[in-house]
Amino acid sequence: MPSTSIRKSKVFASILPSKKFIQLILPLAALILCCPAGTPSEPIAVPGWRLLASPEYLWPADGAIYYSFTTGGSTKVHLVVINIGSGNWKVRPAINTVNIPTSSCAEKSSSSAAINGGYFNLSDGLSASYVVIDGKQVTDPASNQALVDNPKLKPFLPAILNRSELRVLADRAGALTLQIAAHNDPIPAALTLVHSLQAGPRLLPNLTSKQEAFVRKGFDGKDVDGISSMKPAARTAIGITPDGYFMLLCAASTKQDPESHGLTLSELAELLKSLGCSEALNLDGGTSTTMFIRTATPREHRQSQMPIGHTVCGRTPETHVKSVLLLQKAKVPDPN
Repeated sequence: MPSTSIRKSKVFASILPSKKFIQLILPLAALILCCPAGTPSEPIAVPGWRLLASPEYLWPADGAIYYSFTTGGSTKVHLVVINIGSGNWKVRPAINTVNIPTSSCAEKSSSSAAINGGYFNLSDGLSASYVVIDGKQVTDPASNQALVDNPKLKPFLPAILNRSELRVLADRAGALTLQIAAHNDPIPAALTLVHSLQAGPRLLPNLTSKQEAFVRKGFDGKDVDGISSMKPAARTAIGITPDGYFMLLCAASTKQDPESHGLTLSELAELLKSLGCSEALNLDGGTSTTMFIRTATPREHRQSQMPIGHTVCGRTPETHVKSVLLLQKAKVPDPN
């Protein structure tokens, strides 16, 4: 009769994984360790915006192109590229007295494209970002009581109020240029501030999540990530290239597209850099992420009648937002 120790050895041997099973499972385990949850296993970068396929032209044409594509990490991206240096287009923010969808603001202003803009309170809709329109400051987050009276945010208010913004600047001749800068940075000499839209953090040339207090230490010493910057999410951003192009970008998550993964802020910065941007700024994202475009067929481009626009990225129903960034034609289109 076999001893107890022999019987136990046989039982243990029967439940241990076989050598063949271990050989099969080890590569899978290595893949899981190399690609943590929420991290795409394929590259985010693309080989420059000029190599993207299937362009659509925004009405009334002349230097503004819309693309949609999917990254290697299975994120659906919507991109508008504007030859801002041509002088044919203008970019300006808009503020909604009562928060409305991005597409509604775009339709009211007859814009060719629009994306959601800066941050705002979910409770009462007040702006948490500075906005300047036509040289006049129209929102002041320093008077937002939900922001400035929040005890968890008080130690970080100087950094929060100095978050990065997009600026539209004019020289003495009226020529416009775009700049991304911290709110308190001085306006460059010989230039005047026309418009600005604050959001953040800056994505390029460097990601400034900690400097702008989006990632910060809580009272318990643990990191607080106010915009889930290290997790895949829907994102809205703008970018500027060295050769005078301006980009509007929305990356969808499952809230906008059930098949889309979303991006971390580092991935968003990587994507914009691969598209050719040297400067880039993150805007409000998550459920706010929305893009509206007004494209046209070649025949419609020859007509003066404005075509119908549509939302290419956004929730259903669309989120109501406080501020919007609009793309408009700088000159009246010639119907001929």
